[in-house]
Formats: sequence, structure tokens, C-alpha cells
Amino acid sequence: MAPATHLARRFPLAGKLAVMCLALACALPALAGDAPAPLVFSPYAMETKGNGTIATEEAFLEVPRRHSEPDGPRIRLRVVRLPATGGDGRAAPVVYLAGGPGGSGFGTALGPRWPVFDRVRRETDVLLLDQRGTDFSQMPPECSHAHAFDDAQPLQRDAALVALRATAASCIAEWRKAGVDLAAYTTAESADDIEYLRRAMGLPRLSLWGMSYGTHLALATVRRHGPSLERVVLMGSEGPDDTIKLPLAADALLADLAVVARKDGFDDLQGSARRVLEALRRQPAQASSPMHDGRKVTIGEYDAQIAIAIMLGRRGFQRMLPLALREAEAGDYSLLGGVALMMRKELGGFRAMPLAMDVASGQSPQRRALANAQARQSLLGDALNFPFPELADGLGLVDLGEAFRGPLRSDVPVLFVSGTLDGRTPQANAQALLPGFSKGQQLVVRGASHDNEMWIGNPAIADNIASFLAGRTVTDEALDVPLPVFITSKAQL
Repeated sequence: MAPATHLARRFPLAGKLAVMCLALACALPALAGDAPAPLVFSPYAMETKGNGTIATEEAFLEVPRRHSEPDGPRIRLRVVRLPATGGDGRAAPVVYLAGGPGGSGFGTALGPRWPVFDRVRRETDVLLLDQRGTDFSQMPPECSHAHAFDDAQPLQRDAALVALRATAASCIAEWRKAGVDLAAYTTAESADDIEYLRRAMGLPRLSLWGMSYGTHLALATVRRHGPSLERVVLMGSEGPDDTIKLPLAADALLADLAVVARKDGFDDLQGSARRVLEALRRQPAQASSPMHDGRKVTIGEYDAQIAIAIMLGRRGFQRMLPLALREAEAGDYSLLGGVALMMRKELGGFRAMPLAMDVASGQSPQRRALANAQARQSLLGDALNFPFPELADGLGLVDLGEAFRGPLRSDVPVLFVSGTLDGRTPQANAQALLPGFSKGQQLVVRGASHDNEMWIGNPAIADNIASFLAGRTVTDEALDVPLPVFITSKAQL
């Protein structure tokens, strides 16, 4: 569908109606073109990691590369169905949407999170969708360009941004030369894939279950195809305008972790972080990383800010953060240096689908201004988002515009699952979205980060998700998971 502003120029009345519809999250018309061919599933043995081999079904769905061009080139998506082992047959099949962007829906179910999938399929079929550009769904080729940071020098923000933008531009040129249509990798196109899947399966409705970026995709599907959805579960919500994060959320989480860390003998986590950053601002330090066979790296303040931002995100790193800062205060930067080396490698390379998706979702001017203002107040500056949003400027990739990022209102029943120690998608995201959903409710998981404990830290989490998707009343508003136990010595690593 063309943006409302384009419609307004060509057809004034249609443009006004489009603007009204987008604001109210009306359903878009059915996708153009003939009905999809029926999806045919074949038996598939899914080998999990620790939970045996599961009898499932596999199918491949051919979707338009661009849904506005139904007769144009196509992309093949992989869908694995976990057949229901219970339920009354009335609940809609559930499509699981992985995070990232770039994660595998199929891959998520193979590991320690399998018990939650197994619990949900006691109510209805679960569809593990590999989104376009991921895993078995026609990933674009790897880029041959990557920026290698100089281990002997501390990371300088502005110089690093210039280098990474040049690397991204080189990758974009390489992908385009290889025939990759980067404009096909947007959350809007993926949302239309879900509607196409529903039609190919001949279903009146689907339910959605997303984690992290998967919630961003689920919300876009609510906006574009709300009447086709029965229920939606959002674990770690990323709203339409939440692609860049608010820096002060990291400061708030550091303060919360500081309270928890006192039980393990870390009495001043915030002060420790401040002192380490001040020391590195004055004089960069050399570290020998035990994670990289003693490889040496010189780190400065910005390296440490990014490293701390990363470590706030997930439970494994959260547990190590107080020790890393205490060791750094004593002059041993090896743990921070190891995270810095890992971070530099991750920053230096790009994949087509995640880059195009993030740039397309973008941010409103108001969100960008707020993030910039908070960065000036945050202990970590703008490290939480680096190298975005500036990286996207001038790359020539699609931006989905303000209609995509605008406020969302819907009467689709939604369950927001949020962790109180989540450093990637804080509980505040869900609280901001909730007023727009007349049938929305929250399940707060106290003590959970953006990691496995949000899934399996308490068996009642899976029960609540499954009950909600089955249409039953969810009575829990909050659940507890064990608080992190912090690592107090290198011998525990």
C-alpha cells in the first residue's frame, strides 16, 4: 500500500480516508493478486538440543518479494508446524515470531525454551516461521566487507561511526550488485507475509506470539491486518517507535541491579561504573582478554560505555558486570576488555536483513530528539544505540515513515509479558503501549532480564501464555523468577 501522503496527492478523498485508517489501525484491504496456493506440509523430524526428536511438519511458502507487486519475483519462507497435542480445536494456530531482527523462529524452539513451545501446543498448533531473510528463508549473501578495529587504539565514537557507515555502504553496493532487493526487507513486508500465510492455510484467523523484535513485527501485523488476528502475546515489547532505545533506561536498570548486587557484596555498582569511566576518560587502559586467549586490546571510555550497555542486557552478562567493574577499579580490565573485543567484532560487520529492517523501521523525529537529550544525561551517553541512528543517515535504504511508527489502537486481545530487569525492551515499553489496546493486559515477570528466565524462570509463565492463547482468563498480573546471583571471582567464570 502506498503511504497515505502519496494517496492524498493522487486521490484527495482516498488520502483522507487512508490517514484516518492508519491512525485508527484499521485493517488494510486483502493483499493484491490471486489467492495463494494452499500450503502443503510434509513430515519433519525436529531434533532439539536436549529434548529429543519431535515429530513435526514442514512447508515452504512462496510469497511476493514485494506484496505491492504480486506477480513479481518471490521469496521462499520456511514454516515448521508443531501439531497440537491437546486443546478443543477452537483456538487459532499460533505463529511464533523470533527477535533480532534476524533470529530464527525454528531455531528458538530447539534449545532451553522448548518447554514453553511444548506447553503452548497442548492448546493449538504452533507455527515456527523463519521470517524473510533468515535461516531457511532465503538469506541474502554474506557481505565480504567488515571493518577491523585497531586493537592498539581505544574506540573513538566519531571515527568509528564514519568507518562503519563506509562499511555499510560498501555492503549495500555489494548486495545490490548481487541482485538483492533491500527494499523487500522491511517489517511491513514481513507483516504482509503473515497475512499471506494465513490465506495460504485457509484459516479465518491466526494468533501471534513474538519476542523482542518479533513483538515489533507482531504490532505491525496488528496495524495492517488486525481483523485476521485472534490473540497476540508480546514478550519484551518493542513498539512501533521503539527501534532506538532511550538511554536513561540503562541508567535505571543499573540502579535496579545495584540494589540486587548488594546481597553478593557489591555495595556501590553505580559508583563503580562512574569511577571506571572517569579513569578511562583520563587514560585508556590495556587489557588482556581471557575470552580471546590473552589477546590484548586498548580500551577507552566509549569502549567501556558500550561494553556496560551490552552487559546490562542479558542475565549472563549482568551476573558478570559487578565483578568486571570492581576488577577494573583495581586496574585489571581483562573482563571489560573481553566484552569490548566481542563488541568490536559484532559492530564491524553487517547482514542485509537486520540492517535493512532496522533502517526501515527508523524512528520519529520526536523519538530521536528524546534519545539525543537523554544521551546527554546518561552515564553511558549514546552507547546503548551505537552506531544507530546516525548510521542510517545517507545509506539510501527505505524508511517506512511516520504512519508505520504512529500510535497504535486496537481491540485485538494482547498479553504484554515484561521483565523488570530487561535491558533491551524495558517494562516501560509495554506500559506505554497498553492504553492503545482495549483488551490488553500485562504480565510482569519480576527479576527477569531479556533472556531465558523470561521464558522458563517460573513454570507459570508458560501456563499463562498458553491459557491466554487458548482464550481463557489470565489471572496472574505478576510472577517472580530468581534474582541474578552475581559472580564474585574469576574462578567462577
